[in-house]
Amino acid sequence: MKSQTITQPPDALATWDPNTSPCNWTRVSCGDHGQRVVDVDLSGLGISGPVNPHIGNLSFLRTLQLQENQFQGIIPETITNLLRLRILNISFNSIQGAIPANISRCMKLRIVDFMQNKLSGSIPEDLTLLVNLQILNLAGNHLSGSIPPSIGNLSSLLTLKLGTNTLSGPIPGDLSRLVNLKNLDLTINNLTGIVPPSIYNMSSLETLAVASNDLGGDIPYNVGDTLPNLQIFNFCINKFTGTIPGSLHNLTKIRGIRMAHNRLHGTVPPGLGNLPELEMYNMLASRT
Repeated sequence: MKSQTITQPPDALATWDPNTSPCNWTRVSCGDHGQRVVDVDLSGLGISGPVNPHIGNLSFLRTLQLQENQFQGIIPETITNLLRLRILNISFNSIQGAIPANISRCMKLRIVDFMQNKLSGSIPEDLTLLVNLQILNLAGNHLSGSIPPSIGNLSSLLTLKLGTNTLSGPIPGDLSRLVNLKNLDLTINNLTGIVPPSIYNMSSLETLAVASNDLGGDIPYNVGDTLPNLQIFNFCINKFTGTIPGSLHNLTKIRGIRMAHNRLHGTVPPGLGNLPELEMYNMLASRT
């Protein structure tokens, strides 16, 4: 791997000497028992080139962090051999191609962060078999197709970020089965239809962001009661109709309310100026 990569600074992997134990190399950690590599952290080293498929030989690997580099090429299929992997982060690179279809082999994955790459194709159904996932971040890619309803099976999920792709179709009501979900970001896609009513009953949500889609329908009046933990409410640049929900003043933890560029009418509900954490709101501009 060292011979096939360029790092910044150039000597970042100077300790990677084949004549010494990898357990003594910088950015590499081994387990307490034996000499097995369990963690590799190459984040922020300016590494260019492909992700070496030999990474799949590290069968005891639990953490692989490759974020904030200049990796290119595809995600090697050999990554799916890492059956003990818990954290897989390749965010902020230039990785292309599809997400490996058999990624479900890595059943212990808790964090999958592919944000800000050039991944294409659809979200594979296999991804929704990773029942231990807590964070799934696929934002900032070129993913297309629909959102698989089976994502609702990921009962441990805390964060789901699918924004800034070209996903289309409706928002699956099955997402409301994610009873532990705190952050739902579907912004900047081509989603259509309405926000399923069951989504508005996800009381665990802290972020609900669906801005810049083609969504419509009325926003429930009592959203400020059914989403008590909401901190970010971003519904701008859609086709929502009806009035601005009068219960928004009950969101005592809210930091941002964005509803501009829709087809809303009526007046701004009173009491928003008394919200203690509110930093910004934008809801006045209309969209024809």
